[in-house]
Amino acid sequence: MKLLLITVFSVSLLIVSCTGKDAPNPCNGIQYTVDYFKTEAIGAAANGSITINYPIGDTISYKLNTGAYQSANFFNNLAPGNYVLTIKNSRGCTDTAQITILNYGPKYALVKQVVSGFCGPCHRNGGMSGGKNFDTDSGIIVNWSRIKARAVDNIPTQMPQLPNAMLTPIDKQKIIDWVNAGHRQLD
Repeated sequence: MKLLLITVFSVSLLIVSCTGKDAPNPCNGIQYTVDYFKTEAIGAAANGSITINYPIGDTISYKLNTGAYQSANFFNNLAPGNYVLTIKNSRGCTDTAQITILNYGPKYALVKQVVSGFCGPCHRNGGMSGGKNFDTDSGIIVNWSRIKARAVDNIPTQMPQLPNAMLTPIDKQKIIDWVNAGHRQLD
């Protein structure tokens, strides 16, 4: 009976000593909310980019997919596709973010710039003037006829309506060229 008591005590002591000496995980609680800016690739070329705005600093490094870590917080010459951004701090703790570089056609890329610049005050960043929002590519593409009617043809009135904000003939032609090409993201 004495032998059985010693065995139980020994096992119990072994369990306590194993858990009591484990070091705390230095990565517990490390999680980043990644803030980044990206440019889409135009014409299926490797000309997209990603710039990380947060987290940044001397103790942070970055890599895309299975590439090597780097200290620079930007990646250039990216082809359209899906990327896994891995962020690592000086303790070796990592976090990841999924980022997609889209393929914009050259005509659509020009129209998106016009829409972002001229239509932004009323139809972007949550703006719903006239029930239309152009925050997403699909919002622009599905409303191609409305964009042409208001910004090019001025039907029923000229848009944008801001003082001195009428589109130039060059900007109107960008919209016309995109519409005539098929008004798609790849045009």
